[in-house]
Amino acid sequence: MLLALDIGNSAVKGALFDGETLRQVFHVDVPPPETSGEGRADRWQQALGAHLSAVSVDRTGIVSVVPEAVPAAEAALGSLTRGPVVVVDASMRLPFTLDYKTPRTLGTDRLAAAAAAWTRYGAPASRSIIAIDAGTAVNYEVVDHGGVYRGGAIGAGPALTQQALRSGTAQLPTVPLQVPSAAMGTSTRTAMQSGILYGFIDGVCGMVNRLGDALDDTPCVVLTGGWSAVLADRMPHVDRVEPHLVLDGVRILLDLNLD
Repeated sequence: MLLALDIGNSAVKGALFDGETLRQVFHVDVPPPETSGEGRADRWQQALGAHLSAVSVDRTGIVSVVPEAVPAAEAALGSLTRGPVVVVDASMRLPFTLDYKTPRTLGTDRLAAAAAAWTRYGAPASRSIIAIDAGTAVNYEVVDHGGVYRGGAIGAGPALTQQALRSGTAQLPTVPLQVPSAAMGTSTRTAMQSGILYGFIDGVCGMVNRLGDALDDTPCVVLTGGWSAVLADRMPHVDRVEPHLVLDGVRILLDLNLD
């Protein structure tokens, strides 16, 4: 069994694959920092153990936006799994050519999302892809029809925008992150909801148009992340919604680097 882990700022997403078949998906909270390295590993072992105790894992791949969490996760996995633990990075064999000026700073979650979208939907049709991971941040990955990763964009998701409004203003309240029925807010609450949510939706639509203008064909647009359902219902052009795109990308990258 292959284990894929996506370590975020507040949660860890995991998936167990049997070959190419997704068998199980789970979420756990990110264990809080501890002074002791051993204490950190213990917290990770407790968090992951409930989901891994009944399975035999012979390979593990990790992507993370929290680099300092990786050593403790690796230490815990040493006692929970049998095989090697691979931390994804841009020096691995990739399914595309990397044309990025700073590959060492390219987020590994971004790399995995691009790998999955290109392998599943771009390469088979020789078609460009734009993969959008809409969560706390909104990541856009572009691979052109020739199999070259061209780059992308990074923006703020609704929760970050809400946080900025709350911390940067004196009178604006905290409002639920729900799409209002109309763009014209008739109260402070609905005005903020409109600005945050419709601003987010229209920003993603505009960015897709801008990125698409730099390509020679009509790209396949693939959505993932916690806000993908909101976007899919309101964007004029979406080809695929894949909730586990990043985790599948981890699997694809590990399979590509078996030797």
